[in-house]
Order: sequence, then C-alpha cells, then structure tokens
Amino acid sequence: MRLLGPVELWAGERQLPIGEPRQRAVLAALACEAGRVVTAETLIDRVWGETAPARARHALQSHLTRVRGALRRGGGDPLIRRSGGYLLDLPADRVDLLRFRALAEGADGNVDRLREAVGLWRGEPLAGLAGEWAASMRAVWDSERLLAVVAWAEVEDPAALIGPLGAIVQEQPLVEPVAVALMRALHAIGRTADALGQYDALRRRLAEDLGTDPAPATQAAYATILTSNQAAATGPLEPVPAQLPADVAGFAGRADALAQLDKVPSLAVIAGPAGVGKTALAIHWAHRAAARFPDGRLYVDLRGFGPGGTAMDPGEAVRGFLGALGVPARRIPAETGAQSALLRSRLANRRLVLVIDNARDSDQVRPLLPGAGSCMVLVTSRNQLTGLVAADGAQPLRLDVLSHGEAQELLERRLGADRIAADPVAGDAIIGLCARLPLALTLAAAHAVMQPELGLAELADGLAGWSTPAGDTPDTDLRAVFSWSYEALTPAAARLFRQLGVHPGPDFSAAAAGALSGSAEDLAELVRSSLLTQHAPGRYLFHDLMRAYAEGLGAGPAAADRLLDHYLGTAFAGAMLLAPTRAAPLLPIEAAAGEPLADQDAAMRWFAVERAVLLALAARSGGDRPWQLAWALDTFLYRQGPWHDLVTVWEAALSTVDDGPARAYAYARLARACTLLDRAAEADRHYRLALDHYDRAGDRDGQSGVHHEMAILHERQGDLRAALAHAEQALELSDHGSANTLNTIGFYRAQLGDFAGALELCERALALYEQSGDADNRAAVWDSLGFIRHGLGEYDAAVDCYRTALGLYREIGDRYWVADTLVHLGDTHRACGRDAQAAAVWREALGIYEELGHANAAEVRSRLS
Repeated sequence: MRLLGPVELWAGERQLPIGEPRQRAVLAALACEAGRVVTAETLIDRVWGETAPARARHALQSHLTRVRGALRRGGGDPLIRRSGGYLLDLPADRVDLLRFRALAEGADGNVDRLREAVGLWRGEPLAGLAGEWAASMRAVWDSERLLAVVAWAEVEDPAALIGPLGAIVQEQPLVEPVAVALMRALHAIGRTADALGQYDALRRRLAEDLGTDPAPATQAAYATILTSNQAAATGPLEPVPAQLPADVAGFAGRADALAQLDKVPSLAVIAGPAGVGKTALAIHWAHRAAARFPDGRLYVDLRGFGPGGTAMDPGEAVRGFLGALGVPARRIPAETGAQSALLRSRLANRRLVLVIDNARDSDQVRPLLPGAGSCMVLVTSRNQLTGLVAADGAQPLRLDVLSHGEAQELLERRLGADRIAADPVAGDAIIGLCARLPLALTLAAAHAVMQPELGLAELADGLAGWSTPAGDTPDTDLRAVFSWSYEALTPAAARLFRQLGVHPGPDFSAAAAGALSGSAEDLAELVRSSLLTQHAPGRYLFHDLMRAYAEGLGAGPAAADRLLDHYLGTAFAGAMLLAPTRAAPLLPIEAAAGEPLADQDAAMRWFAVERAVLLALAARSGGDRPWQLAWALDTFLYRQGPWHDLVTVWEAALSTVDDGPARAYAYARLARACTLLDRAAEADRHYRLALDHYDRAGDRDGQSGVHHEMAILHERQGDLRAALAHAEQALELSDHGSANTLNTIGFYRAQLGDFAGALELCERALALYEQSGDADNRAAVWDSLGFIRHGLGEYDAAVDCYRTALGLYREIGDRYWVADTLVHLGDTHRACGRDAQAAAVWREALGIYEELGHANAAEVRSRLS
C-alpha cells in the first residue's frame, strides 16, 4: 500500500485498480492507521469533511465494499469489521508511510535505514486526493519527511546527497534545514562557491517571499562554511564564534548612523522605539565591519522587552558566550561574578564584535561587557541605558524613523524600483501611512509581495482603512499594520493567533499550537501572512512586538490553561519515561496527555527542545504549577548538566508552595542542585531547612533522603568519614532499608579500605534492586561492586561487574555514567596488564567527556599519555 505519492495498491509486482477518488480516500484513511480500528465517523470526516452528504454512511458502505473487492484481488481479505468501525489488517511494513516511520524513528543515525526511509517518497503524499484531511496529512507527513531528510544528510556520503537534496530544495525552496544540508554537502565535496550561492539564493527568496531573514541556525552554518578554510589553514587554538544573524535583506539608508558607529571605539548603545530598526542597524554594521574582528562575532537576544517573565538572566547570556568561546559547561563557575570575570579573561587581547540585542536595562548588559578595549560592543534597547553611558563610557545613538528618501529606498528594494516608479503617489501614501517605520514598511511590502496582482494604490487604500487608525506615533501605526494583517486572516487562524499570545516563547511547536485547537493549515496561514516565522521544521516563533500584539488581543484564561496542561502533561509523561520507578509527585499532576513520547530518547529530545519554554512557564505560572514543573524537569536537568536551571526552577517552586512535605522536597532538590554546582554552603543551608520541615512533619523517610544527599555533599568535599556518617544515619531513619543508601555506604566503606564489609552491603542493595527492576540504580550498584572486586584483587570479576553496569547505563542513555564506568574499567584492565584494552576504553570515555564538555576529560588524557 503506497501513500507517499499517488495512492496505489500493489500485490507483489502487480498494481491493482482501486477505483475513483472517494474509494482511494477511504483506502488511504484506513491504510495510514493499519492495524487500528477507524470509526465510521472518522472515515466520513476524512473522506468528505464538512461536505458529507445526508446519506454519508450509506455511501461509505458502498465505497468500503468496492475497497474490499480491490483488496481481495491481491489475495486475502484484510478489511475487518469491528465494533465501532473498520480495521485494515496489514503489517506495518506493507504500508509505505508506516514503514517510513518505523525506519526513521528507529534509525538512530543508521544511514541504511534513513536512506531507505527517504527513498520511499515518490512525490506529493496522497496525490490526487482533495479535501481538508488530505491537505493536513500532506503537511504533517511532509514535516516528518524533512526531519528524516535532515537526519539522513548528517550521516550519508555528501556526494550522494547533492541530487536528492537539490530536488527537495527546488520543490520547497523556503525550507531552511534542507537548504543548510545541501550547503554542507556541497562544501564537503569541495563546491564551496556553490554552497555559498545556495545561501544567497535562499536569503533572496526569504526576503522576497516572506520579508524575513534566514534563521540563526542557517546563518551559523553559512558563517561556518565561510570561515572553515581560514580555520583549517591557521589551526586556531580557540574557536572563532560566528553567531551573528545574517545581514538584513533590503537594508536601506542609515548612512549617518553607520558613520557614527564607525567612529565608536568600543561600546555603543543604539536606542529607539519599537520597530525602528535598531537590530537591523547593529547587525548590518557588524557584518560590514567584520574584517576588523577576525576572532569572531557573538550575538545574544536578551529578550528585555518580551512577554512578562521571559527576559534573559544575564548569567544565562554569559554562559552562552563562554560556551561559544570554547569553555565546557562544567568549567563555568557557579557565581555570576566569577562567570563575568572568566568571560573578560576569554575576551582579553582578542578582537571580537558583540551584538547585545533587546536589552532591558544597564544591569542586564554589564556582566557581558569585555574588560579590554580590543572588542566592539553594540547594545540595542528601547531604553536609553544612561547607566552604560554615564558609568561605562558608552556612545549613545538615538535612532528615529527613516527619512522619506530612506523609506522609499526600502520599498524599492523590497518591491522593485519599477513598481514604485509606476505609481509614486501611492508609494508616498504608503510611506506616510506607515509613519516611515521600518518594521511597518517591511510588513506592508511583504503583503504586496505575497499579492503581486495588488496595485500600490489598492495597498494604500487598504492601509488607509485600518480598523486601528494611524496616529501620530510609530507604536500606533505599528499596531495598525498588525491589525490589518490580523483582520485578513480566516476566523480559525485569527483565533489561533490570539491564543498563541499566551505562549511565553521563545518558540513553540505545531503540537503546542494543536493544544490550542490550531490546525496545520492555520499555522501555514499565519506564516504566509508574516505573522509567524517557521524557523525549523515544526517550530514557530513571533517577533516580540507581534507577540505583544497577539497577547493584547486577549485569548482568555482558558487558552493559557490548555497550553500549560499540554506542556505539563507531556513533561510529566517524559519524566516518568526517564525514571519509571520514581515516586509519584507529592502534588499530583492532573493535566492533559500532551504530546506522545515513545521512549526515553524521545523524552530527552522533547525536553531539550522545550527546555526554555518550560523554564518560562515555571517562572510565570502560579499555584502548584511551578513545583510540578520543577518536579517534571528535575531528572532531565540533572542528567544533562544545566544545573543553574535546576536552581532556578526549585527556587520558583519554593516561592509558591507552602505545603510542608512539598516545601521540604523543594528545599532538598534545591540543595542537590547547589551541591552539583559546588555551592556547598548554600547546599548545606537548604538541606538543613529540608530536615527541619521533615522533622516537624515526622517524616523519617524524608529525613533519610536528605541525609543521603548530605553524604554526597561531604563526599564531594573530600570528607569521606562525614559522608559515611550521614549515609549511616540515612539508613537508620529509613523504615524500609534503602537499597540506594546501602550501596552508598558500601561504596564509602570500600573507598576507606573495608572491602569485605562493602561487598556485603552492596550485594544486599543489588538483591533489593533486582526485585524492583530499577536499571539506573542497579547500574550504580554494579559499578560499586566492580570497584570492590578490583580492591579485592579479583580483576576478572571486576571487569564483569563494570560491563554489566555499562550495559544498564547505556540502556537508560546516561552518557556521563557510561564514561565514568569506562574509566573504572580501564583502571582494572591496566591493573592486570591489559594495557591495550585499557587504552581503548579510556579513549571511548574521553570522547564522551569531550562531547559533554566535562572537566574529567583532562584526567582521562593523563591516563592515556
């Protein structure tokens, strides 16, 4: 059964006739759900939609009879009537869509699987079928295809990619990830000029069709290709970041401002009202002056004027810059002041340009400033930032609306000089109605580009008839531009636009829009109207002013509740996938089911993509929600290493929760995060507050858990005897005899030389874990047993223990502990003279540590030297 192209039915090498389009639609609606019951109501909706005839059930029966006949001609009778509907009993690999999904979802970088998956596509899915269902499925399936194509491009021979990727780019020239994959493939086979040409073509198409620029990821790929030859030739010891977004398509005017910036020695503040083009000016100047800054280009959007609660913390921005400059995450200090000092050290004596966009105030910017004068910093803000001018010597540049001539130049570059010259009166009217504001002019031009048949006079008439009249300030006129675009939407798309105003950003998925009752077609309409940008397959974002406008339209609390339920429900399901034996949250999570997550890998990917959204929701929600979001995020953040975020979410949880056990739990988790960040004094204080709450509640198990975590705190400080004392106290307080604590005590005793006593405790712990099936903690016990067997001189037994631990850690995807156990295994190989095997596992561990940016990499290198 083939759906990824024209709908076709095959028996071996023989194609079978299906009949007229309605019968093909019935068969397609069943085939895409092969193996599952599809109700008659669903079939009617998919085949006819809102145009279903009065006797739709009778017509459906007729089509089903003919479909059954077609299937029987292939041998067998796979169409089965079930209570409530029909089931097409075909194996998944007999339907190309389902085989594609099985291959793509289980590929995990396997080039053969991905190659086969991509090769199943024969053109437009469901070709020849009309109707809303077919159209929406085409959009959804095509998004899946693009994700698979991008994954395939990462592992396939670049020479084999040029033709297929080129064809897809021809079909869908505005899909940036595929264009990026083609650019990289061309560059890899030595066709760098063609790769750069692809980028230029993409940038022109985006500017002409949508009035937008390439996404940051696309711009980064372009910058990497540009600088790779230089990097290869000089072999720099430190990375050369290229974070700057692409230059603004159609940039016009601003000659005086550019000349002023040319004279600034090190720090400039570009201030002005919303939509006046501050970011465009900063980025354009930075590109123009790039030759002055050979050591790199850094960029950050501080989201200072985004929706409430989403402004970026300066520490996050500093850590982002440090990461771009090659500092591993685990080497970044915990304190903001120390982070800023490290950033200044990294920037010292280097020539970089830093664009710090959309700043709220001077305090948000100051931690990001270099200490030396060899860098150039451009800050944009709606505020004057007089603090930077007065205290830091910043040169102020106040940006106003364009002059009439500059505004006309912008329109000419967007619409073509001939089109403006053909009706200069209408062009002048458009400029006046947009108040010479660059963003308003850009949106109006985008509307004209999308409707080439629209004359300039008609465009001007439309602008003059805005429901929000043009006033005497840029903000008023900008709202009018938004209003005009909004009122042109279909009712469904307009409703979705209003509802998306409750989303905290920075971006969102198609599934999140679906939780607000938005369809794929509604999203596509918003993108076509330049009200949204699709910056990656299935991911969308607002301009910050557009988000504020949507929020101002008012969607009501119900939309916010649905959105929060969607994220919280998915996060809860993901948390349980990551830690299946974890106890249920003390504050029960009752939320919508959210997005389906197949397994742990899918959960980790979802958390990674939605992390910023979840953090924003935790910061802005009330009641029990911050605590519940912190609980759901805890395992992911712990495993991945952004432990500053763990502190943030548990502090938010503490600010809203008064309940004794839940508050005690939050103190304990906050203390654990501080332990990971080596903030020992804070960790100790929070642990003692948790103990106080648990003691007053008479919760012995809670006290036991805190003492166990305090043991780890003392271990990290090198005080093994204090660690052992806390672990033993944890065991005394536990009513059930904690396997985790038994293992911890055993490991500490082994480190102190009591291998016999340690062995007995760890074997007891293992017996308890074998009953519960807890893979995570069983792996930890097997690692402890390996250490003990090594200490007893039983090297072969130690190797077996470590290999068992490795298998379990790999099963749950915990890469840090895989690397840690590999190091131990290498030590055992070395102890019994197997140097080659020791080196092999240490190299594997080193590769993982380097990918994680972990400080332990240096220790492993010393073993290999």
